[in-house]
Amino acid sequence: MVYKVISYLFALPFSLRQDRLARTRSALTEVEFVQQIVSQGGDRDAAIAVWEELKDSTHGNGFTPAPSDSLSSLFGIAEEELDEDLILAILQKLNVPIPDQEFVSAFGVVDTPLQVARFVALCRDMSLTAKTGLRLPQ
Repeated sequence: MVYKVISYLFALPFSLRQDRLARTRSALTEVEFVQQIVSQGGDRDAAIAVWEELKDSTHGNGFTPAPSDSLSSLFGIAEEELDEDLILAILQKLNVPIPDQEFVSAFGVVDTPLQVARFVALCRDMSLTAKTGLRLPQ
């Protein structure tokens, strides 16, 4: 019982933000979410993985994730969780090599589903370039 109360209180700020957004925007389907991310340079498989993760983290009625949603303020995903539990898990699931710290630093801050999918896309491109020796078009 105490655990449920603590969980509810912790999730309250996120559920209120999600409820507010659900009233002001149309819900997206998984297909729409993935299509929007892919059209903006994100990795398709990463977009699907992010959708699956975030769909389980929604608190509001009718709220669905959008590519530009803040992972920290709307879902309560801390930077450490984002790095280790989301991005690293997606890279491993998709068998994409983990980039070095220089690459990560050069990419910059990741706080949206679109940024996660773009990061994975660049990691794939980097891996392909390293394997083939070919430079990919920018």
